[in-house]
Amino acid sequence: MGKLTTTRKLLLATLVVGLLVGCDDKDKDSSKSASEPPKVVESVNTSNASPTAEENLTAQEAAKGNLWLDVFNNESTIDMKGADGKKFGGMTLLTQITQVPNRVKKYIEISDNNGKFTLKKIRAKENTLDTFFTMTAFGPLGKVSSDEIEKYRSITNAIKNMKPAMPDIDKAGTEYVESVIGMSNAFDQLIDYYKTSEEFKLDDFKKSPQLHKVIAEAYEKYVVASENAKLAHNNLYQQLHVKEMATLKAKGFDSMLVVYESVDRVSDIFDGLVDDYNKNSSLKKSDKAAYEAKSKLIEDAVVALKKAKEKPATLAKEGLAEGKLNDYIEALNAYSIATKVTIRDMGKNKDEDLLNDLQNKQFSVIECYNSIVQD
Repeated sequence: MGKLTTTRKLLLATLVVGLLVGCDDKDKDSSKSASEPPKVVESVNTSNASPTAEENLTAQEAAKGNLWLDVFNNESTIDMKGADGKKFGGMTLLTQITQVPNRVKKYIEISDNNGKFTLKKIRAKENTLDTFFTMTAFGPLGKVSSDEIEKYRSITNAIKNMKPAMPDIDKAGTEYVESVIGMSNAFDQLIDYYKTSEEFKLDDFKKSPQLHKVIAEAYEKYVVASENAKLAHNNLYQQLHVKEMATLKAKGFDSMLVVYESVDRVSDIFDGLVDDYNKNSSLKKSDKAAYEAKSKLIEDAVVALKKAKEKPATLAKEGLAEGKLNDYIEALNAYSIATKVTIRDMGKNKDEDLLNDLQNKQFSVIECYNSIVQD
């Protein structure tokens, strides 16, 4: 099995700034994936004073960053309005284009063997396609319509043109979208050859290597664009997170600070372990004492948040709904336990399983965090 990387975690679960508005206790959309990245806090100004120009700017930057996050997460709906004031979105708006990255990834996993094309899992026998390949690589996905591609571009152009201008993430977003469209166009050729016309039956897969070359090149461009998107979001998070933490401290929102700090520590532990694994092919050389100290901070956060529940008036002031806080505490506690198990068993020939479980627990923490801070 190949080395674990942080790509999936960072693309689908990096801490990216979003904003909390007041004390809204709106339930999180159940259609959202558990691996959706966190969003942070727009305005914790509970007084009647008008927000400052800097607070307004930070709110705009964070809101725009969250919309780019939806694009990078391949969400089928994006909650925004166009220049005409009409809302982009609808449950069927981007149902095809947003599936392309995952489908191409599955195709690459089947058709690539150590960087070289292989027909082994594609061609069952002469002029016959492997059924598993068809189901895995294509599934119900058909060609993406030109209308959907145009809507995809329109939405992302609208995000790009939102104020304020944010050159780094706007550039990364545009390149990401074009890389997905490029993969879609390349994937259409595969659909034509293997699914629509079934031309492979005529030439016994003669065109397969060249078609693979085209889709593989498109996928490589997507990987680069995804990494750039990840970096742009991480930079935005670092920039705005400092401001947000300062605001929370100034307001005396101690419980919300614990939530913020603990979700950061959750990622810090996981990222560090993955880096260790990638460097050494195991966790045998990881610094147990250092991770035990970090794990203790997560455990302390669970205790502090449970204690905070004893003061509902304070939670209400901070905009922390009890139900959502309960969910966060449960997820954080599960992560704390998984961390202890990982530290105890690291280096015992099951490190990948430990990290996979820890990552799943991390996703749950982030989902609950998003539910707390979403507007």
